Amino acid sequence: MDKVELLAPAGNYETMIGAFNAGADAVYLGGRGFGARAFADNFTDEEVIKAIRYAHLIGKKIYLTVNTLLKEKEIPAFIDFFAQFAYAGLDGAIIQDLGIFRIIRETFPWVELHVSTQMTITGNAGASLLMELGASRVVPARELSLDEIRQIHDNCKFPDGHSIEIEAFIHGAMCYCYSGACLFSSMVGERSGNRGRCAQPCRLPYRTSKNTECYALSLKDMCMFDRIPELIEAGIDSFKIEGRMKKPEYAAGVTSIYRKLIDNYYEQKSSAKLFEPGKIRIKATSEDKRILASLYLRSETGEGYYFKHNGADMVTLDSPAYNGSDDAVLGDIRNKYLTGEKKLPVFLKCKLMAGKEAELSLCLEKCAEIDENLSITAIGEIVQTAQKRPMSATDIEKQLSKFGNTHFELVDKKIEIDTDNIFIPNKALNELRRNAVCLLEDEICKFRGYSNEYQKKESKSDKSGSLTPKKNEGFLISVLTKAQLEEAVRYSEESENVNAIYIDSRIVLLNDELHLSPKCRNYISLPYITRDENFIDCRKEIKSLLDIAESKDYDGVLVRNLEQLSIIKEYKFKKEIITDYGLYIWNHEALSSYCEILKDLSFAGFNLPLELNHHEAEDLLSCLCEEKTISIDADQKISVGTMIYGRVPMMLTANCIKNTLKGCTGDRGKAINYENDKLIDRTGRILPVTCDCFHCYNIIWNSVPVSLFKKIHKLKSIASKYYVSYRLDFTTEKPEEVRDVLYAYNSLFFATESDKNKYENILSAKDYTTGHFERSAD
Repeated sequence: MDKVELLAPAGNYETMIGAFNAGADAVYLGGRGFGARAFADNFTDEEVIKAIRYAHLIGKKIYLTVNTLLKEKEIPAFIDFFAQFAYAGLDGAIIQDLGIFRIIRETFPWVELHVSTQMTITGNAGASLLMELGASRVVPARELSLDEIRQIHDNCKFPDGHSIEIEAFIHGAMCYCYSGACLFSSMVGERSGNRGRCAQPCRLPYRTSKNTECYALSLKDMCMFDRIPELIEAGIDSFKIEGRMKKPEYAAGVTSIYRKLIDNYYEQKSSAKLFEPGKIRIKATSEDKRILASLYLRSETGEGYYFKHNGADMVTLDSPAYNGSDDAVLGDIRNKYLTGEKKLPVFLKCKLMAGKEAELSLCLEKCAEIDENLSITAIGEIVQTAQKRPMSATDIEKQLSKFGNTHFELVDKKIEIDTDNIFIPNKALNELRRNAVCLLEDEICKFRGYSNEYQKKESKSDKSGSLTPKKNEGFLISVLTKAQLEEAVRYSEESENVNAIYIDSRIVLLNDELHLSPKCRNYISLPYITRDENFIDCRKEIKSLLDIAESKDYDGVLVRNLEQLSIIKEYKFKKEIITDYGLYIWNHEALSSYCEILKDLSFAGFNLPLELNHHEAEDLLSCLCEEKTISIDADQKISVGTMIYGRVPMMLTANCIKNTLKGCTGDRGKAINYENDKLIDRTGRILPVTCDCFHCYNIIWNSVPVSLFKKIHKLKSIASKYYVSYRLDFTTEKPEEVRDVLYAYNSLFFATESDKNKYENILSAKDYTTGHFERSAD
């Protein structure tokens, strides 16, 4: 891009118009489904199509948010929903689900693929991976520093030398969790952020045992008005304003301020005799800041993560409340920008000759929206000789001047009539005018590079076949500590029902020699978050873990993010690759994407997402076992795991509870054991917190584990059909708790009836949840 794009939010049509009038280059909006803001007004199907047409006429762009996860049975509805906008000329789609990504790429290849921040891209490895799959733009995780964004710009280049486009937030509310990794609202509030229905539990008060109640998870709103030059020069291509659920005045007012600051930068750059990066300084005026503070901002603002990894000064500890608004400011913005659609100036020339076809020409005058004279001519009915009352020039002008409900404004006109004795029906004149308007709109869109003829591409896979699950009903055991591992190994050596143990990478790094189970498969669980920062080289860390996996008695790795998949591809890892439940596979198209990514490697299995209920999981699994649904080798066997016990990681966070409330330990970047903390919510529930100081992130776990011991008949029914393994995740449990849970589940699933009541009573005595097993994530 020659200049940075200013991208504004729009929750409805009026907001879109205001944002464009205030200077937005593009708008992102949602339709009535499949977007991450289910509670915004959102656009009807007709309004989205109308918005696309209007935007293209005035030289703007429309991006549709389809940044939620797609259930298997929703695929046909999604294709029907999206097709109408694709054929209307939609500029781009903002996507979280790799299944949606694949559907659009294969069926609507002219629509740009923009990777949502919900996909949790945390570095140039993940961005490169998506670029290879067909993405033209990536919205990195908000947690990335400006240096990390610069690395994406510098290292992710297409063959023509252009970098992948980077879209980054510059203003608005901040999520506490890495976007796309948050299950807090889903597990506690029964409203899934991955389905656009986040209940914002991060804005509620919490406390630790020694602290008074505060808003420890509520981040300050981002305001980057004083950092425009640095953001542009880091390689950001699109400045994104958050706020699709906010009022039209917010979108217009915020857009107008950033429009002014961006234009100021380029004016200074063009006037400089010798441009040097870092020399231009742009500062918002006190009046700019006053206006922004009056537009639904929280009482405290900051600069997000661009210049620091975390800190207590990023959090609104006292209150997440908004400043409110100023009626005078809102009224001024409404009068300036919320004034309706812009009209393009046109000159009309009509030629009416008796016995000949009517001709109507429209010429678009040069204007701010288009620096070109464009003209078209529409042909109508044959002009008749009047039998009774002839038409006057005034009558003709009246019919042809009706441009009120079009995108054009008539600035001048010329009517040529060869005789005073002609007649043409008003209906024919109206039709002639409407046809001319359509032709001129088409000509403008063609001039801007848009086609009216899109050829549907049938989705084709390189290889088609059905998924063949491995016949391995049994347990998958995931452990976080060495003591838990020892219990898991001891149990596996006594039991025939353990298929694999997932061993946290920290255990592997801190212990040169580990006793692995000889009776089951052993995998290294890679970290939840992978970033290259000034205190740690995560690429080097992942490669060292792959070295260990290949050189020792491990069978492969459990992969938790797209950065790791990219590094594994580059490394040409020879052992097995299992994807964790956070690499979402909600539909068969998503699994096809992972098969494509790992087509030359040993993709050995995946874990079902934690938000699918058992009906939705069966929909997915049954589809995978049908013919011609997935791009895999026909004889490929793949394992599937589903969690039956374990605490859900509800949040993965760059900010640190310990640092915010007690101060940093000083261990950032050091390979040490995990530290533990906790939060207590308003109801008294204790949320355990694991502090990973090595990578400097927190894991906030649910207060109670998922435990499905009362759902055994349904689980065994699924497992018998699709050979699904039962996964038990141990996180905060002590060794004796690990032992109790393993023996209890073994007895309930595989022992005689006489033992089952005893162990069911043991598990019933503990607090637990059944998670989403019978509850849909909506």
